[in-house]
Amino acid sequence: MSAEALIGASLIVFLAFFVRGISGFGSATIAIPLLAHFIALKLAVPLLLIHDLLSTLATASIDRRAIDKSEIAALLPPAVVGVIIGVTLLVTLPVQPLLATLGALVIVFGIRTLLDPQGRAPISRLWAVPAGLAGGALGGAFGSGAATPYMIYLTHRLADKSRVRGTFSGFAIFDYTFRVITFAVTGLLLSGELYVLLAVTLPALMLGLYLGNKLHGRISTQRAFQVIGSLLIVSGLSLLWKAYGP
Repeated sequence: MSAEALIGASLIVFLAFFVRGISGFGSATIAIPLLAHFIALKLAVPLLLIHDLLSTLATASIDRRAIDKSEIAALLPPAVVGVIIGVTLLVTLPVQPLLATLGALVIVFGIRTLLDPQGRAPISRLWAVPAGLAGGALGGAFGSGAATPYMIYLTHRLADKSRVRGTFSGFAIFDYTFRVITFAVTGLLLSGELYVLLAVTLPALMLGLYLGNKLHGRISTQRAFQVIGSLLIVSGLSLLWKAYGP
């Protein structure tokens, strides 16, 4: 693996987990489209998955008291089904349509983040089913965008942003663990290059997460989502260029 790929991956991981430290989510949604310019999608997806699991375990105690267990219980069953569907797509579909679909989805998520960053009217818990299916499928297929359906659901269910962040972190431990098991069964964790990338980018994850957590609470939710939305749109457009450009 080239030095350019390793350096690029490290910078992207730092940026992604800096954003996650501030907002509590969004690391894979930002990182995967950018990483796809340096490494294969089948390396980028498991790389961010393992990093997301590690970072969630490392910060679990921060939001433990804010976790709403009933919302986690509602999201988990459909999310499990969605992950199985998504991983099946990842291992069977060719790369170009996966990249193009991911780019388009990330742009949509970015626009929505800019236009409507917070939940408004409360919704029924029945919405956990489509949110769980969509998030699981996106996470399994792309590793990116999975947090968006979950966060849309949680921000319309929980008014306090600390409860949203805490509940998502609690849910993510189960979600990421199941995805790791599924990736292992399908052979997506068997690449030696994956573990080189994990070792090289781990310091970037730790630094980004540390600095992001330091800023959490000092930056307004509105401004954080404006930055995230802009990053998503740019990264989505770059991915469409990679899929269909010269």
